[in-house]
Amino acid sequence: MIRISDKSMCCGCSACVNACPAQCIVPRYDREGFYYPVANPDLCINCGRCEQVCPVLNPLEPHLPSEAFAVRCEEHLAGSSSGGVFPALAGRVIDEGGVVYGAALAADMKVEHTEIYDKEELGRLRGSKYVQSELYSAYEEVRDHLKSGRKVLFSGTPCQVAGLLKYLGSRPAGLLTVDVACHGVPSPLLWEKYVKALEEAWGCRISSVGFRDKSRSWRHYDVTYCKTSCDGREDLGTHTVNVEDDVFMSLFRQDMILRPSCYRCPARNGRSGSDITLADLWSVAEAAPELNDDRGVSLVLVNTSLGKDCLDALQADVCRPVEPQLAVTQNGGFAAEVQMPPRRDEFFKGVHSARNLIQYMKGFVVRKPLYIRMYRTIRRTLSGMKRRMMK
Repeated sequence: MIRISDKSMCCGCSACVNACPAQCIVPRYDREGFYYPVANPDLCINCGRCEQVCPVLNPLEPHLPSEAFAVRCEEHLAGSSSGGVFPALAGRVIDEGGVVYGAALAADMKVEHTEIYDKEELGRLRGSKYVQSELYSAYEEVRDHLKSGRKVLFSGTPCQVAGLLKYLGSRPAGLLTVDVACHGVPSPLLWEKYVKALEEAWGCRISSVGFRDKSRSWRHYDVTYCKTSCDGREDLGTHTVNVEDDVFMSLFRQDMILRPSCYRCPARNGRSGSDITLADLWSVAEAAPELNDDRGVSLVLVNTSLGKDCLDALQADVCRPVEPQLAVTQNGGFAAEVQMPPRRDEFFKGVHSARNLIQYMKGFVVRKPLYIRMYRTIRRTLSGMKRRMMK
């Protein structure tokens, strides 16, 4: 029976919740806002299934990508965080009668895994969401679709993909798995409290959020909040803030608000079992200088023969091989490990008692030196001018 005594040993993939034949395991949130499986001993039949499917207790064998590519799909470029590869892959699966699973931002601003069957809905799954998503019964649904002969694309963080493969027990025909170069997942409860704090400060409701708005710059992106009146009837426009000035995103990028398991992730860097890994090619200036136009370009790591076949069938506008080791530099999602900040525990202990959450969070942001901030502001301005001149 699953018992979580060390929270760094649970990635929250929910494989055990889905796999339990007695349905005696439920996810419960802790005070930090992360969910963990809690088993009812009175209902447990001691089958051991929950431990068998755990990707932390039974990690997959690490593997190096067979090939790496710089990829860009112009049709989906503008609305995507990087090069538009995911919606292109998802669109092909849907065209073949398949279903696509990915993270979507719900109306209440919660991030949850959901399925889509129509390309018109791709916008819901496109773009980065920097909050741990709730999977609910996604693994069970994927299994049922595959049994019925339907193709499935499942996208998620490395631990979510690893959890799915452990739950299924094999790599069924018709399943394409895509993970992302994951920096770590912030607390869903903290995100919920942060959104409510912004709504109170602005006197409105937040109807949607763009975590990676690259309208002005792909490398120095913005966070956009779409606002409506409190009754939801009037559109109040968009509030745009550079990522370095958004408190939530600043703490995320400083590793302050990550799940404990993210500091010793069992699934990152080739240990998820995914067919394809997607990332931003932040080293584009060195790896593919002809694409260094600040519009975004994806790094695609091919991990299996199925992944290579799917990439070959994509007919992307740009798909050129790059040297894997050079390609992964400058991307924190490929770091060997993530160091837990010294004040992380202190931060979470005070979240619930903070009178002004936003001010409280600001007190934990480590500001970069003024000269670096000025340099980045100048670079961002020049980049925007360059893009406007190119149009």
